[in-house]
Amino acid sequence: MFWIFAILLILLALAMILPPLLKNTTLETDARRDQNIQIAKEQLAELETSYANNEMQQEDYLSRRDELEQSLYSDVSSDETKITEYAKPSIISTALITLVVPIIAFGMYAQYGNSKALDPETAKTASNIPKKANGEPDVDAMVSGLRKKLDANPDNAEGWYMLGRSYMALNRFKDAVYSYEQLYKLEPNDAKIMLFLADASAMAKNGDVSGRPAELIEKSLALIPNSVTGLWLGGMASSQQGNHTKAIERWTALLPLLAKQPDQASEVRQLIAEAKKKLSPDAVASLPKVTKKIESKVTQEVATTTPKAVDAKSIVVTITLSEHLKEKANASDTVFVYAKAMAGPPMPLAAKRIQVKDLPITITLDDSTAMMPAMKLSGFPKVIIGVRISKSGNAIGVNGDLYSEKRDIALGTQQNLVIDSVLQK
Repeated sequence: MFWIFAILLILLALAMILPPLLKNTTLETDARRDQNIQIAKEQLAELETSYANNEMQQEDYLSRRDELEQSLYSDVSSDETKITEYAKPSIISTALITLVVPIIAFGMYAQYGNSKALDPETAKTASNIPKKANGEPDVDAMVSGLRKKLDANPDNAEGWYMLGRSYMALNRFKDAVYSYEQLYKLEPNDAKIMLFLADASAMAKNGDVSGRPAELIEKSLALIPNSVTGLWLGGMASSQQGNHTKAIERWTALLPLLAKQPDQASEVRQLIAEAKKKLSPDAVASLPKVTKKIESKVTQEVATTTPKAVDAKSIVVTITLSEHLKEKANASDTVFVYAKAMAGPPMPLAAKRIQVKDLPITITLDDSTAMMPAMKLSGFPKVIIGVRISKSGNAIGVNGDLYSEKRDIALGTQQNLVIDSVLQK
């Protein structure tokens, strides 16, 4: 229906522009009168020149000038038969305009329009997003709606993953555990899902990694030994179990993987230092060290699994906190990184939740970080990306939050965001 109206409007524009170009244009002239006027002007100019050069007496000059002026007046006031001429229509101009107008119209729409808004499913999803009394999206209601759909269709692995992420963002860790449990049943051999479930289970127990979380972490590390999250959580699990030697081994293996994340590497070194205090000098002396050979081996293994270019359906974002705002943020404050549509619902298309202590950090936003199944990042050619520090941990921004945003960002690009502004609604 949209395209029908668009084509009709273009045809209407052409109907207004083309007719004048296709008509014979009439040009009416009085050839004799115009000729006489021109001759009179030339004679008057010659008379003025002759008088200025003293070639004639003043009486002759005035007499002849009066005659010329009288003749000129007669020609101007005469009503002679006019000659009508016709200008031929410009076929080339007509053809060019007929081609150029639609090209410009569709070109501008391709550049600035949102074709995804024409998708009935997307439009339906956007219009059905529940809102609070103040007009803001009701995230809890959306999550509840997704939960009902998944209870009716429990085989939707992607839906359970998104629901789990949503619960984690809302700090509803027990609900997140339930969601990831359903996902784990559907994908029992996926190492990443094991870590999602382990992380949610640990958060639900106030950071206690023992028991089921530890079992899942060990199983995940058996599948992906160089997993950053796996080694981090695995070290925490070993430390809580009192096996500080194993915790140090895992964190030591983790350090080369954090070469581009100095703040996280520094935190791991602190964990290693604390664990060493709980060991005897002999035990410390026998611990593995990160040699150049080990570091080179790990770096090479990581390089083979790291994409060399940004995926066309994702955005890689490097986030830093401005120096003048660092004192306003605590290490444990929640950081939301998101991408949302240029126009339409403010619900993020993709989002990740970290903490201030993780900054600076480079993360990837893609369809795997989507919040809702029907609203994916890959469905929008250009988006708004942003980052916000929330002391309350709420997904909705409030006055005083620290943030940064960029608009008109294309997929498949690398971006930098510096948190340098304070939110004031």
